[in-house]
Amino acid sequence: MSAVDSINAALRGAFCASLDITPVPVGYAVSTGFMMPDGDPLSFYLIPDGEGSFHLEDDGLTLPNAVAAGLDLKSPVREGLLRGILADEGLHYDGDLAIRSGAVAPDAVGAAALRFVSALIRTRDLALLSRENVAASFADDVRRDLSARLPAGLTIEEGRAADASAPDIVLRRRDSGLKAARIFAAGGDLRLMDALVEFQGQSPGDSPVIAVVDRRRGRVSERRFNTANNKGLPIAVVDGADPAWIDRVFSVAETGPGVAVH
Repeated sequence: MSAVDSINAALRGAFCASLDITPVPVGYAVSTGFMMPDGDPLSFYLIPDGEGSFHLEDDGLTLPNAVAAGLDLKSPVREGLLRGILADEGLHYDGDLAIRSGAVAPDAVGAAALRFVSALIRTRDLALLSRENVAASFADDVRRDLSARLPAGLTIEEGRAADASAPDIVLRRRDSGLKAARIFAAGGDLRLMDALVEFQGQSPGDSPVIAVVDRRRGRVSERRFNTANNKGLPIAVVDGADPAWIDRVFSVAETGPGVAVH
């Protein structure tokens, strides 16, 4: 047996050994060797349509889990990316958030299954990317909204560069160039704790620290929020369309260096 034949046999054996097909009331449950972040194998269903064809369907948890991981389906950009990923493989999702294929002939099930698995993996990767970028995206949103209502006496600049734990945004007084506030866009627990550390380590003459906290979709836990609040960290809460948090930020900035704000 040649080297190519040996590799071919090994790969076919590995892929086939990891595949499990089980009859279920709706059709067939197919478990693959690809693992999801929770440790469970990537699985899907093969469902007969009563006319000799099948359609493929996930377990209904792919998109809900992606949303929980930070994928915002209300964002035209991210929702468009998702639909593009699915459309590439001939798939779509419905109001119940289940991912489905169109009708597939029996002799095309193998190729359709490969495309389906590819789409589920890409959707998972999109969710992971969203989770990693959610903090940066939230900071961009905060910077944009503050810039739109920036008082004449202040300037705004990006805070952190090389230092990942530094403030996301710095407000400066236009007349003196001194810092008026250091702003942390707390789109998750980690950034909220960064803000708390900065707040607790400040000297009497330092500019105020404030955390703009995203309370939507549970991105900041209640425990971390209460801890920061109880320790006196100035907080501006983003929990909807109400722009009151912007006034809170500028109110803290107006207190000046060395003035405690609670």
